[in-house]
Amino acid sequence: MSIKKVLKILGYIFVPLLPMVVAIYFLFPYINEEKHQEVAEKYSDDFVIGDSTNVMTSTFRPTAQGGDTVEDLGEDYATMKEKMNQFQKNIEGLKTEIDSLSTVNDSLNQQLAQRDSTANEDVIADVEITEEEFSKNIKSLLDLDIESLSPILNKMSDEQLVKIFKAGSGLQRKKLLQSLESDRAAKLMSEVL
Repeated sequence: MSIKKVLKILGYIFVPLLPMVVAIYFLFPYINEEKHQEVAEKYSDDFVIGDSTNVMTSTFRPTAQGGDTVEDLGEDYATMKEKMNQFQKNIEGLKTEIDSLSTVNDSLNQQLAQRDSTANEDVIADVEITEEEFSKNIKSLLDLDIESLSPILNKMSDEQLVKIFKAGSGLQRKKLLQSLESDRAAKLMSEVL
């Protein structure tokens, strides 16, 4: 078969089909009126030309429709202006609320900073008190005789011995070294030096 014959056969099939599809498209509202009404109602409220905010709740109508009058359009304009004024009042109210919240936030930050500074001062005071108590405790510990001091010092850690050595006076340091075993005394001196 030649290509011309195939094209003629396809033409005889599809050429009458094309006008029939176009005719059905335009005659659909008259052929199936109920279905046409459902489709028309479904899509009539969904889209308004010229509105890009919210298509479902839009009240903006770019052109006057059949039953609209100038008074209806004026009322629509008035309601839109009223809504705009309400939105601006809401914005102003939110701005004042933000300002008040920022001032409350600033005052809370100041209170927190004051609380931190007083807590730091209390900690520093506690450290100073503990240093004074520490020096008193060292003096009372090193006032013991060498025989009773030796078992106590042998049970202490090397860091504690270094602290005691650094806080003591010359005679107390000498007494500390005498009461320790020779190995621990040498280790203490190597850590101090």
